Amino acid sequence: MLYTVWGVLHMGLGASMVISDLADGAPGTESAAESLLYFLCVTTLGAQAIFVAVTMNRVNSRLGYWLNAVVLGVVDLAFLVFLAAPGYVDLIGAIVGPVVWLLATACATVALRQPTTR
Repeated sequence: MLYTVWGVLHMGLGASMVISDLADGAPGTESAAESLLYFLCVTTLGAQAIFVAVTMNRVNSRLGYWLNAVVLGVVDLAFLVFLAAPGYVDLIGAIVGPVVWLLATACATVALRQPTTR
């Protein structure tokens, strides 16, 4: 469930920023185009998180565990290092995604370590 929350947060933020960026037409600068690409990637990663959570993490798939743990972890770590730490985004707001990821990964780890009952 927590990976789904992570996905919804990121899809919502990404989609709202894409809509906002495109409201004035096509990006006029390289920086604006890179920003748009970033938010498209955030939206896509949010969708991936939800898909993997619903189809794989729900049934304790090891592949699903590693997909969401590693891919989303790398994304959140890069976000913290390159955007939050230098102060480009508010640190308090920036920490929500990584905290949700950390809780989701902890819960998925506990669930994956439980013996199967088949």
